[in-house]
Parts: sequence; structure tokens; C-alpha cells
Amino acid sequence: MTERSQREGCAGWFKWMVATFIALISAGGGIAAWATVFRPQEPQQPPPSTPIVINIQTEGGSGEETRTEVVLPEDVFVPTAVPTPQPIVNQPNTNRPSEQDVANFLYEAVVAETAAYLYLDGSYVSYYFTGVPLSVMQSEIIDLANQGVIVAKLYDETQSYIYDIRFVNDSYIEVDSCEIWSLEMYSVWDSSFLGGEPPALFPQTITIEQFSNGWFITNIAFYEVPAFCS
Repeated sequence: MTERSQREGCAGWFKWMVATFIALISAGGGIAAWATVFRPQEPQQPPPSTPIVINIQTEGGSGEETRTEVVLPEDVFVPTAVPTPQPIVNQPNTNRPSEQDVANFLYEAVVAETAAYLYLDGSYVSYYFTGVPLSVMQSEIIDLANQGVIVAKLYDETQSYIYDIRFVNDSYIEVDSCEIWSLEMYSVWDSSFLGGEPPALFPQTITIEQFSNGWFITNIAFYEVPAFCS
């Protein structure tokens, strides 16, 4: 089995620069004037953080749909854009995709899952999952919406990777994946932090099957750590 990196990630850092300005008075000001100029300066404070504001579609008391703003800390991962669903395309003269196409498809599924739980919208995952995995996620999202809770999931791109891809036949692919996830939960109603889970490794085998309308994830089998992961 060969170890493949799924995708390199990059971490974003909030940067700032503190500038110091010294005003000089005329040379004839004397010692007292110079002492005033060079007295210790007040320590500079970093600029305030900029929260992230997202809109969640919720259902009002009379059944109408409304949009609720949720304010999140600036370090919460929010997909800048959910990938436009791109079906896996089989290679020429075969009924199978390339390994890179499979890896790209799984990465898009990760981003779609992140968006679905963040925006409480199960339609994102319907382009990538079907059967039991889709039913479970959509049911969880409905329950979270009823409770007024959003889940900010973070997939660690730098540490997660695909361990192996097996083409069982032309319509059935198994992928051994080592994925590291963490999550934080926030209230839809007042943006308060409700709790979270630290980063954890989830060894899993993902089944992808081909149907008349494309390839979909149909099953995910989880294992005890470390399984095939290093």
C-alpha cells in the first residue's frame, strides 16, 4: 500500500504591525523638553479581532423562513466557497476514474460536509453522499436546526491523508483514509459557545459506488485508533 497526501493545507494567521512615532521639539527646548519627548511610551495594544458573521436560514414561529445572523470567532473555519459539485469523470476508454479524481472528490465532500453543518443545510452533502451516510447527516442537521445549534467542523488538511485507494471493480471503490477532525458548537440565537471536541484521528474506509447518475459515497466504516494510520 502506498501513502498519498490528500491535499496540502495552509494556515492563515492574523498579522499586525505596531508603528512608533516620536515628535521632536526645537533644539532650544532644553533638557526638560527632551525628557518630555523621550518619556516611556504606553504599550501598544493589538487591534481588536474581527468576528465572522454568517447567515443561517431558520424557520420562524409561524412557519415562515427567516435568516438569522450568527457571529463567530475569527479563528472558526468557514469555507470561503463550497465547491460546485463536480462528478467524478471516468478516464478515457475505461469505466474508472483516476486516483487523483477520487482524492479531489473526497476533498470536495469534506468541504460540503463542513458547510452543511455550519449553515444547517443538508443539500450540500446530497451531491456527494447517498444511502445511510446521507440519511444520517441530514437527520443530524435537522435535529441541530431544531435545537438552534450550528457545528463548526475543522478538517486538518495538514495531518489528514489517504492511505490507500482500491478499485474493487468498475463500480466500486474503497478508500482507506486517516482524517483528523475537531469541532465547536454555537447557538444560532445568541452566538454563544456551547462546547466542542479537540482534534481526534478517525481511521475509516470510505466506499464510493457508481450509479447511473454518477459516483456517490455509500458507506463509511470507522476503526479504533490507530488502525492503518501512522
